[in-house]
Amino acid sequence: MNRLQFMTIMQRGLYPLEAQERAELLSDYEQHFEMGLSEGKSEEEIASELGNPEDLIKEALGDRYTPPAPGFRSQNGVHDEELGSYNKMPYGSSALSHKSSGGSFTRRLFTWIGLVFLNLILALPIFATIWAIWVSLAAISVSGILAPLLAFLDFIFIEKQVILPELFVSLVFLGIGILVGILALGLMKKLARWTAGYFNWNQTVLKRKEN
Repeated sequence: MNRLQFMTIMQRGLYPLEAQERAELLSDYEQHFEMGLSEGKSEEEIASELGNPEDLIKEALGDRYTPPAPGFRSQNGVHDEELGSYNKMPYGSSALSHKSSGGSFTRRLFTWIGLVFLNLILALPIFATIWAIWVSLAAISVSGILAPLLAFLDFIFIEKQVILPELFVSLVFLGIGILVGILALGLMKKLARWTAGYFNWNQTVLKRKEN
């Protein structure tokens, strides 16, 4: 089932709903298709992920749902006109966007406010703490790796001779610094991926509300 077939079934099945409510639901399904296509999925794959249209219609209508009879056609001229115009347009996106613009603005506003509070109260402190830990690990690694160099400079300019215990300790710190550096490098890659993923999630949520 492709996008046009899926959306036509949903448009027919949701006709008992008020026009505004129906438009908002159809707009949500359009957004699913847009997001899926942007991720490289086919229309058939997206339709399959959304599920059986009849099940979705039944869930949306609740007590108002009636199983469609064979050869079912809406007897309401207004709905028939909507179906015809929907099929003639590129997936009915223009009409749906116009009908749901007021509700979309409110949803965008509350979504933006919610994301601001989420980021300031929860996400920002957590990410700041995790990155602070990483900075500490990186500092330990750099200090350990530089320990032999500092010991060597001490031998040259201060002690004027090699002190074996100090040399041994500096080598131990070198090993610790290398191990911590490996850990910090792996952690940095994960943290960068998590941070980028979180910001991409923020952008995705906002884009969904803007569509």
